[in-house]
Amino acid sequence: MTSGDPFDAGPDPILGSLLRAHLDGDGNHAAFAARVLARLPESGSLWEVLARWTRPGIAAAVVAAALTGYWLVLREARQGPAEPVGELAATDRPLDRDALIRVVLGSDE
Repeated sequence: MTSGDPFDAGPDPILGSLLRAHLDGDGNHAAFAARVLARLPESGSLWEVLARWTRPGIAAAVVAAALTGYWLVLREARQGPAEPVGELAATDRPLDRDALIRVVLGSDE
């Protein structure tokens, strides 16, 4: 940017000339396109590209599943074992209204 205003939307002549010099080169667009394409890696078919992603994708899924399982185990250990609805209904003690609401609503608190 040659102007002092960083939010100036006008073109920068110095930057523009540098970009033109590096990108345009000798004016031979076919040679420029050939140089760019020569630097790109061989991609092959779509199936080959997807095959390269298979192992990292499966590894990421296994790690995500393991972390989710570990998080669920820790969450269960903090809350203590939950009483099944059948055990709540089969007890001789009077039914706790708050406990029943928590079971019905699925509340953790």
